[in-house]
Amino acid sequence: MREDFIHYLWRHQRFAANDLSTTTGESVSVIHPGQQNQNDGPDFLGAQIRLGPILWAGAVEIHVKSSDWYAHRHQHDKNYQSVILHVVWEDDLEVVHPNGSLLATLELSPRVPQRLVQSYRHFFINIANSLPCQNHPDRFPQTRWNLFLERIYVERLARKSKSIQKLLKEKNNDWDAVLFVLLAKNFGLNINGEAFAAVAQQIPFAIVRKFSRDASTLEALFLGQSGLLTAATSGDYPKRLWQQYHYLKQKHSLADYVGPSFHFSGLRPANFPTLRWVQFAQLCARSSHLLADFFHGGKLTTKWLEKLQVSSFWEEHYTFHKTAKKRLKPLTKKFIDLIKINTLVPFYFCYLNAQGREATEDLLEWMSQIPPEKNQSLAPYEALGVKATSALQSQALLTLSSNYCQQKKCLLCNVGVYLLKKEA
Repeated sequence: MREDFIHYLWRHQRFAANDLSTTTGESVSVIHPGQQNQNDGPDFLGAQIRLGPILWAGAVEIHVKSSDWYAHRHQHDKNYQSVILHVVWEDDLEVVHPNGSLLATLELSPRVPQRLVQSYRHFFINIANSLPCQNHPDRFPQTRWNLFLERIYVERLARKSKSIQKLLKEKNNDWDAVLFVLLAKNFGLNINGEAFAAVAQQIPFAIVRKFSRDASTLEALFLGQSGLLTAATSGDYPKRLWQQYHYLKQKHSLADYVGPSFHFSGLRPANFPTLRWVQFAQLCARSSHLLADFFHGGKLTTKWLEKLQVSSFWEEHYTFHKTAKKRLKPLTKKFIDLIKINTLVPFYFCYLNAQGREATEDLLEWMSQIPPEKNQSLAPYEALGVKATSALQSQALLTLSSNYCQQKKCLLCNVGVYLLKKEA
């Protein structure tokens, strides 16, 4: 038996609830099972349980065996002092509550139908497939699928909001400064994203505001601060940039960059960090108020990104050291879509929540209009005929893969719960 099954049983109350009693014979009545805790501490919080004549409010802890309480060393953890009921599959040892009394224990194994146990083992135990439910792709109703993906995507947005809220505190509630860092990370993509974000973190946004409308100065600032432009860089234009950066560094007491290295190998020239910094400088020079320019009147506005153009030097370069065939090098539609997916929509979700406003339907609509990304993690779903038709669905499937399927959290997934319910 696994603990996730017992979590499922308790969360959905899938056991015979008549004449419930603890292992010591005290009557049990579940008024509310509580909310599952995704953080450290007891498994369910805010439960209401009547034990004998007394109504208790507190936490519920789940284990396969009652002796797991000691195996997990909960007796030494103050977080578990709020536990009012210990729910186990097998009671193999009395457990003493931190206050010295016996911990009320409910044993579930005698109360769960064998058919439900067999269905659980059939669907989810000893399944070699990367997707345990892949042998039953048509069992989950299509009418529920889109709603389920929307729920998973909103869950993804909520998770991303936590890191954005942390950054907001660091930036003293300056939303434009937060968006500046998030956009910089997006311009670095997967390989250089952390390095781009680290540079943006080390540049006071007040400097960026001051030199908005001045792409050349911002170009010098970004390339110089990232260490991609140095005094030894040859050429008239690079030397002018270096002089600008050296002046800015002295005037604003900018420290030398300390952070992840920038990578060129394995990248197409269009994604070289030098060119991406130049394009980002053009973006910041076009907008001194990022939040207002991207979200005007409650609408997502990105058409202006298509008009950004690099300077003449960069039309013939991807790096400082080598010329290339002359190209205009605007931001591509695919790259702008990535900005929407990875930065703008999650940022605005967090912003609206902070304002106490609800616009989830608008965000879902925006994402539904963006084509799906291509990602190897989606291949197992595509093999089953489950193909994303929009960025909303591809992002939801990526979350389903990483947070549920790969971790075999089938009983926290709507598909797994549905299969088990229909079979049992």
